[in-house]
Amino acid sequence: MKEIIDQIIEIDALAYDNKTKNEQILSNKKQEYESMISAYREEKISAAKVKAKETSEQTDAYIMEIEKSQKEQIKKISAEIDDIYLKAEKNLTKKIFNKLFVLEG
Repeated sequence: MKEIIDQIIEIDALAYDNKTKNEQILSNKKQEYESMISAYREEKISAAKVKAKETSEQTDAYIMEIEKSQKEQIKKISAEIDDIYLKAEKNLTKKIFNKLFVLEG
């Protein structure tokens, strides 16, 4: 009877050891997978930040290019308007002087 009890105690101790080892293995695997997930997450976040920065820089460059083009167009139109104004002013001045000299003569 004592031998049976000793065997039961030995089997129970082995089962407890196995349970403890299995729990430790599971805990280690859990930690390993959590670390892998965290590393993967950080990698993807970092890649997304780089991509967002690149996209932002490209957008800023595109906007600056459009602004430059629009400013050039505005300068061109402004120069054309100035030219037309000067021609109109010149013609009007010429007409006024012609009428003045015609009235005096």
